[in-house]
Amino acid sequence: MDRSFELKIDNAVLDYMRKKRKSNLTLTISSTGGGCCPTFEVSEVSLVKPDQLDAFDIFKQNDVTLYISKNARVIRSTLHFILKKNLIAATIQVEGLSLKKRD
Repeated sequence: MDRSFELKIDNAVLDYMRKKRKSNLTLTISSTGGGCCPTFEVSEVSLVKPDQLDAFDIFKQNDVTLYISKNARVIRSTLHFILKKNLIAATIQVEGLSLKKRD
């Protein structure tokens, strides 16, 4: 992965991780669909250490270990982790990626 980008983790994400007593942040890129439907890449952010470390680039920031999929295509100068809240839950999302649709 080209490391010509910055990593930014919002304070809301850091607070959320502290409350959950987690220090790992993993960005996974996978494909979904197929058969009669187009295939899409999807990103998933989780708070667990991945099993196959060789598929990830590893970074340390703000006492957090970040595992970024080697398949991630960063298209902005900053890969930005944000917390999105709804009525019953919160999710960590990432901005600055290019996800592809394949027919």
